[in-house]
Amino acid sequence: MIRTGYLRWEIDVDDVRCPTDPYAREVVFLARPTHRVVRVRTTNHADAAARFVRGEAAYDSVLKTFDAKRGEVDLTIPDVGPRRFRYSESDRLKLLRYWMEKVQREAASFAHEVVATASSFTQLVIASQALRSGYAKLVENEVFRVIEGKSQGQPTSDEPIRIDAADYQQGVPELVAAELVRDVVEPKEFHEFCQFDCLTVRNGDKYYRIPRRPHGLIEVWDATTKAAICRLCVVFQDPGMPPSDEVVMKYLLAKHQPDQLWQTGVRFAPPKGRFEVTPPRRWSTD
Repeated sequence: MIRTGYLRWEIDVDDVRCPTDPYAREVVFLARPTHRVVRVRTTNHADAAARFVRGEAAYDSVLKTFDAKRGEVDLTIPDVGPRRFRYSESDRLKLLRYWMEKVQREAASFAHEVVATASSFTQLVIASQALRSGYAKLVENEVFRVIEGKSQGQPTSDEPIRIDAADYQQGVPELVAAELVRDVVEPKEFHEFCQFDCLTVRNGDKYYRIPRRPHGLIEVWDATTKAAICRLCVVFQDPGMPPSDEVVMKYLLAKHQPDQLWQTGVRFAPPKGRFEVTPPRRWSTD
């Protein structure tokens, strides 16, 4: 299971023989929603009433937005796929690198298709291009976890899941983002995130310590000498991105694309003090 905003997806990947070509096989990608129906309770009536009280609208607008179902809207989430691509068995046996590159391209393309479908439900996915790009990377990683047998899709539930749009406006995206951290990082790292409000990533000869706060500076330490190197400021385009989503994006960059982190980040003076295996108290929520 992987999340894109409020939507959860189950990923299925199958490798079958091509029915029309005895020398070829097909990889089939399919993304199914964990819950087929999402029931969203809108705030149209309450908003219209508030505008009427402030004298900004007539009472007619209040009556028009009244709904016996209390503003609940059912959204039916479709499957994405099946998306197929054909390959030659000889390529997989003799040209393994070429075959893997082809699988990766197809998986990335499928991941963007999943995010595009999710983004069509504007109530459920935050309107941030940077964040949606990160979601696509997460879906791509989940596809390969399924291929490697580390994850398995669960059946789609027909029981509606309920979401209150008022909660969405009041900051619940940060709670959703925090749950996304659980899906992305390792259990030991998630424990650090819960206890100390940060994540520490080792990549090569450097440690990257990422705090959970808006536009928090990433501390960079030498992994061998534990000497402080610098602090990096990485700012994403969306100023309203939840802090935990920032943590996920920076975590993925530090773990998989550190060069891009250095290219986009602005360097500041190194942090003071010593590197601690247990994050310092200043990261604590206490």
